[in-house]
Amino acid sequence: MDTTTGARADEVRPPLPEPERTVPWRGRVEPFVVGDPGRAASRTVPIPDEDAWDRRDTVLDGVALLDGARGRVGEVRAASVRGLAHRAYGTVRQDEYGFRRTPDGRHLVLAVADGVSSGRYSHRAAALLARRGTEVLANELASTRPADLRWAELVRRFAGAVEARGRRLLAARGMPTADSATVREIADHLASTVLYAVVDLAPVDGAHEVHVLSVGDSSAWVLRAGGRWEPQHPVKNDGAVLHSSSVHALPLLSSTEPVPVRTTVAPGEVLVLMTDGIGDPLADGTGDVGRFLSGVWATPPASGLEFAAHVGFARRSFDDDRTAVGFWPVATA
Repeated sequence: MDTTTGARADEVRPPLPEPERTVPWRGRVEPFVVGDPGRAASRTVPIPDEDAWDRRDTVLDGVALLDGARGRVGEVRAASVRGLAHRAYGTVRQDEYGFRRTPDGRHLVLAVADGVSSGRYSHRAAALLARRGTEVLANELASTRPADLRWAELVRRFAGAVEARGRRLLAARGMPTADSATVREIADHLASTVLYAVVDLAPVDGAHEVHVLSVGDSSAWVLRAGGRWEPQHPVKNDGAVLHSSSVHALPLLSSTEPVPVRTTVAPGEVLVLMTDGIGDPLADGTGDVGRFLSGVWATPPASGLEFAAHVGFARRSFDDDRTAVGFWPVATA
C-alpha cells in the first residue's frame, strides 16, 4: 500500500493527459455553394486543353492602390475562373481581365472580356481586348479626360486589332484564305465581348467618378449601401419570356455607336465588372447569388485567392467561365 496516495503499489494508474500541442497552422479550403450546387460541382474532373498548355485554369490578383503619401486610395480584386463545362471537356478558359493605373496615377482602367464560345481561338481575342485595351486606354488618358474619350474610334481600333490578330493566327494555322477572309469569317474563329471602366482616383465630395463602356453582355454594377446591386446597363434577359444567348462581339461592329455610362462609387461601396458567367446567376441582384455576393464583397476580400473562391461559387446549371474585377474606394482623412 502506498501510504502517500492510498493506492496499492501494483495498481495501474491512467496516464496523465499530454499537454495540449500548439499546431503551427490553421484554416481550411472549402468551396462556396449558393443554393443547389448540382452534381457537376463535385463530380467534374478538370482536364487541360491539350492545345493551350500556357492558358491557366484560374488567374487572380489582389492589390492596394496608394497615393503619394503611401496611403491607400482603393483596393482591387480580380479573378478569372474556368467554368465547369470547359473543365469537363478539356477546353480553354475564354474569359480574361485587365487593369492598370495611368502613369500619372490619376485614373484606374479596368476591363473584363468574354470570348465567344463558338470560336476556337476566342480566348486570344479576350486577352487582347482586356490587356492591350487597358494599356491603350491608359495611354489615351495621359492627354484626354475620361469624358472626352472617343469611344467609337477606340472600339473600331480594338476591332481592327482583333481582326489583324485573327488573320495572322489563321495564316499561321495554315488557312490559305486568311488574307482575304471577311471580318465575319474571322469572327467565326475568334471574337469577344469587352467591358471597360475608367475610375477617377481623385474623389469629389468623397465619391469617385466612373465611366463605363460595354460591347456585348458583360455587366457593370455598383454595390450600394444596404447590399443593393445597381446595374449600370439593362439587366440581361430581364423580363424576357425566352432567354437569348445571342451576343455582339468584336471584331464585328454594331450599327450603332457605343455610348458610355457615367456613375460614381464611394467608400462603403464597390464597383464590379463581371462576365455573364456571374452576371447570369446574379440576374437582377435580388436573389440568393446577389445576397451571397453582397455579403462577401461588402468589404474587400482579404486576398485575391479569397475573391477567386467567391467568383467560383457552385450553383446548379451555371457552368460558364467566371470573371470579375472589383474596385473598393478607401476613405481618405
